[in-house]
Amino acid sequence: MGKPDSAAADAAIALLAGSFTGTGASAALELRGDYNLSLSGFGTADVALQRSFDGGVSWNDVDSFAGDAEMAGFEAEGGMLYRLNCGAHSAGTIAYRLSR
Repeated sequence: MGKPDSAAADAAIALLAGSFTGTGASAALELRGDYNLSLSGFGTADVALQRSFDGGVSWNDVDSFAGDAEMAGFEAEGGMLYRLNCGAHSAGTIAYRLSR
């Protein structure tokens, strides 16, 4: 959903936002239906969008990125957890926003 203007509250139903300055994983977010992903500020890094079918015990890559990206996706099944995993990082602060 986003913000209609800079002073407004974010209108997303579910939102995960933050940044990576090194390797590691974000928190998880349950997604169903349409979702959006924004990544910006890449220096030298690889970030994977991951999905879990088992409550976060194991994670599977959905897509991976090595530069700024905007994508929209759709999750048909309920109970799916998503997160971002920065597996390689040597420069830059990568801002992320995952929402529905």
